[in-house]
This record gives sequence, structure tokens and C-alpha cells, in this order.
Amino acid sequence: MPKLLLFRGSPRSDIEQVEKWNHKLPCDMIIIRYTHEIPAYREAREYFLRHTEYDYLVLATDDIIVLPKNVRQLQRDLDKRAYLILSGMMNVDEDDFPDGKHNISHDLPNKLRSARIWNFIKPSELEPKFIFLVGFAGFALTAVHRRVVEQIQFAGDGAYGKYTRDEGASLDLVFAYDCKDLNIPMFVDRRIKMHHLRLHGTFNVGKIKPTTEIINVNKIITPPL
Repeated sequence: MPKLLLFRGSPRSDIEQVEKWNHKLPCDMIIIRYTHEIPAYREAREYFLRHTEYDYLVLATDDIIVLPKNVRQLQRDLDKRAYLILSGMMNVDEDDFPDGKHNISHDLPNKLRSARIWNFIKPSELEPKFIFLVGFAGFALTAVHRRVVEQIQFAGDGAYGKYTRDEGASLDLVFAYDCKDLNIPMFVDRRIKMHHLRLHGTFNVGKIKPTTEIINVNKIITPPL
């Protein structure tokens, strides 16, 4: 069975429906709290690269409810086939749950925010098979193989405008474009469906001191890393 490290970058860390499951998930975790998105993702990547016992870095935003059954399904999928990228899916907006648009699409929107139009997939447009190819999947329990993590540095969409890859947001979109440039296929398992609480929680970066928590399936490890 491939060994997973689940990362959650959590600038909020106050969504009770999400937090209550973190210590019950059947894989190791790294949770970086109260830190801006780009440095948090890069810290998690560096930790993963140092800890070569892990096969996949699994990305989940801090506003989706990840249940043990979601992780177990991901583990079963990856045990059957060594996907380079395999993701679950979540509703886009809160009023999309449970029967609205999912955060996946077959194409990629414009890189420029001012021209960015998303063609998110509706339930009626889902393919009948459980696992299928997409062009974009938001970070909804997205398993990224070590070979891909080694090639791609997380970055913001500032590079698509007047700034740099160290600035901006939309890390999932930039990641999808990087994968496209490298011809890395992205798959989704529609059985791994999670509730996205997009409007919940309070942004606490700058209000609460940043912390990093390492969770082992058998015990909690206290930093330093």
C-alpha cells in the first residue's frame, strides 16, 4: 500500500466540521496553520521531499470535510494503480452541495484573472466510470506522486500578470497548468466526494502565531520538524 502524507494549509483552522476529523484520518498528516498559502504549501513540499518514506503528498484545503472513508478509497485506488495525480472532488460553492457543480473541469480557464471563466462539471456531466481524466481538479484530497512533487514547485498566479510565481493565489490552477506543460495526466475518482464549506471560518493569518503540526496515524509528533 502506498504511504500517504496528507497536507492541509489552514489559514483558518476554526471550521469545527473539518477540524474534528483531522486526528481520525487513516494516514499521516502535516497541518500548517495561520500561514499564507504559498509559503505553507512550499513548507509542506520541503517536508515531504525530506521524508522519503512517503510516496504521495495529498493536498486538501482547510474548508472541506475529509472523512476516513475518503482517504481509504484514495488508498485503494493508488494501491491498484500508481497514478501520478489522483484527486477527489468537492462542490464549488456552498449552495452547490450536494447536487451542484464540482470543482473539476475538462479544460483550463484563462491564466489572467480578468478573463478567467470556469467550466466546472455538473453531476449530469460526470462520466459513468468511477475514475476519469480531467484538465483541472482543485485540491480536494489530491494525491501527487513523489516524481511530480520533485518536478513542480507550488506557485501563485502572480506570474500570469505583472508579478512572480511567489505572489498571487490560485495555486491549484497554476499546478494544473504546470502539469499540462509537463504532460502529466490528472485523474479524478467521483466516489471521493466531499463537502466544501467555502464560506465558513475566519482568516486568522497575522492574528494567531503560525504553527506546524505533524500527525502520525499512531501518535502526534511535536515539532521541530
